[in-house]
Amino acid sequence: MLRVGIIGYGGRVSGMAKRLGQYSIPYRVVAIADPRWEEIRSKEDPFLDGTRFFDSADEMLAQSELDGVMIGTRCRLHTEMATKVAPHKLPLFLEKPVAITFDQLKQLADAFRDYPAPTVISFPLRVSPLCQMVKDIIDSGVIGTPEHLIGFNDVPYGEHYFARWYRDYAEMGGLWLQKATHDLDYIHFLMGQRPKTLCAMKAQRVYGGREDKPFDLKCVDCDEWETCPESPYNLFYQRYQGSEVDTDSPRMCLFSKDIKNEDISNCIIEYENGAQCSYTQNVFARHGSARRGARIYGYKGTIHFDWYENAIHLYKHQSPVEETIKPTGDMSHFGGDRELSLDFLRAMRDGTQSRTPIETGIMSALTCLWARESSETHRYCDVVMPQ
Repeated sequence: MLRVGIIGYGGRVSGMAKRLGQYSIPYRVVAIADPRWEEIRSKEDPFLDGTRFFDSADEMLAQSELDGVMIGTRCRLHTEMATKVAPHKLPLFLEKPVAITFDQLKQLADAFRDYPAPTVISFPLRVSPLCQMVKDIIDSGVIGTPEHLIGFNDVPYGEHYFARWYRDYAEMGGLWLQKATHDLDYIHFLMGQRPKTLCAMKAQRVYGGREDKPFDLKCVDCDEWETCPESPYNLFYQRYQGSEVDTDSPRMCLFSKDIKNEDISNCIIEYENGAQCSYTQNVFARHGSARRGARIYGYKGTIHFDWYENAIHLYKHQSPVEETIKPTGDMSHFGGDRELSLDFLRAMRDGTQSRTPIETGIMSALTCLWARESSETHRYCDVVMPQ
């Protein structure tokens, strides 16, 4: 029986902990460290029968016999909690982003240098069946060497990053680190190269910025309840979401002053071999305009894929041939979560290295932090660890 400890029992990590059960490999959550432990225990979830609860990660790690640890705190605590686990040399499942500042990233890299146990960073896009198929096509040589990639992420649920706790920039570090960290990771994976230099831009064009809307304003307390297109009233009336108006919604005003998150962003990356990538992100796209994927160009062919379409299109340049591949199945995070679950189970049971080790989290966060820096300073930045 594998013994799992969890630091920060948030919605994402609790779902992943339960998803471990789909492989019928015996395990149990034996310990949880969370300041909200009394609230969590009071819900009497049968999944947590027999679980011990602790106020702090230090207590849990000192008093529990564990085969692995999962970290699901808010983003600003990911590095701090991971470095608490590091001396115990346990297999680790760590939510992204692994760090939200350069100082945190250097601390994490130092703590996990030559780490003996497997680590699994929560990058479901990289290990999703669609992305793995694209990688296989690239590695087959059918399009030649990847020379140019255009990545896109038009987020149909982007209001969550302005209407919930994510709006707190100090907690999550902005949308480069919250969203683009996934995309830049899979892009590095497909390009098969280390990023060398980048430049980036970001802006807040739609959400935030209204001086008459306090940061702590809830939609239910706003005098624009029936006129604002983002209110729970109009989510029901105009967008046909839900069966009735949610008058108890905790939704916060998306237009509040002091929100620092960007709603559009772009970056251009040059890789060590000279290949280039451009990536664009938009968080106010809606409904059928949603898309997430990329075009990869080689001399011999082009690959176009989109997770929302759930399809890969292969165009050959030396012959008038087009092929379409459509994976089957409807799975969480496009099938990536089931792969991450299996990697963590095998890490604990067999010591097997994962497909998303700590190095992938560090490289993605490093790229995102330099993209954030470039977008704030309007200069080119080398993707290197600051001294």
